[in-house]
Amino acid sequence: MCEVDPHWASVVDYGLITLTKGFNPPPPLNNQMRLYHVDMNPYGHRVMLILEAKKAKYEVYQLDPLHLPEWFREKNPRLKIPVLEIPTDQGDKYLFESVVICDYLDERFPRNPLHSKDPYVKAQDRLLIERFNELIKGSLECFDTNFAFGSEQIIQTLDVFEKELATRGTNYFGGNRPGMLDYMIWPWVERLYLLRCVNEQKFDEKKPIFPNFADWGDQMQLDDVVKKHSRSPAEYFDYYRNARAHSMGYYL
Repeated sequence: MCEVDPHWASVVDYGLITLTKGFNPPPPLNNQMRLYHVDMNPYGHRVMLILEAKKAKYEVYQLDPLHLPEWFREKNPRLKIPVLEIPTDQGDKYLFESVVICDYLDERFPRNPLHSKDPYVKAQDRLLIERFNELIKGSLECFDTNFAFGSEQIIQTLDVFEKELATRGTNYFGGNRPGMLDYMIWPWVERLYLLRCVNEQKFDEKKPIFPNFADWGDQMQLDDVVKKHSRSPAEYFDYYRNARAHSMGYYL
């Protein structure tokens, strides 16, 4: 049985409006950004972490992925989610792709830089973000039907990050505090805990194999930025089960 850890008890109630088919578009922006995303979507979670880390002013609108508003489809024909709407001198503009959005935010708000100033380290971090996609695929395999195959993908990917933390010799990939790489991979690491709901024994057996990564995860859970947007493993489990039932795999 998957029980809610007390750590996750203080989940933020965002009080958000969910936009669905038939809703009119929000009013024009007023000197702040607007994020459109689907609740529980890890890519949107990624952007919210960076917005919070940069202390940016923004508002959030949730979308109903099964019934997107017509005006949103017109502005976003490829149906990319999340979307960051930004005010410009030429009118409000849309930005797509979580990696692009997060890079934009780090450049636009120079306070608390998240990327390394070293071009080589920055490039290595980008490669690690790409490498982490294998863990994302493995997580979905575990939740679907092939736990053995999916868990092997996860283990191989975690081994890369375990060794990287040992090589860097720091608490975080970003050094003495979370950086871009830490926040970019965190949404899926947070969701890894739901796999304990799928197979508790195997999950607990694998955790000690990666002591550096496990310590990193424990420290990330204490980060104020992470805590503001954290959800419980039980909530993720219920959401993923419902999403699969409604063929919403694109938004997982």
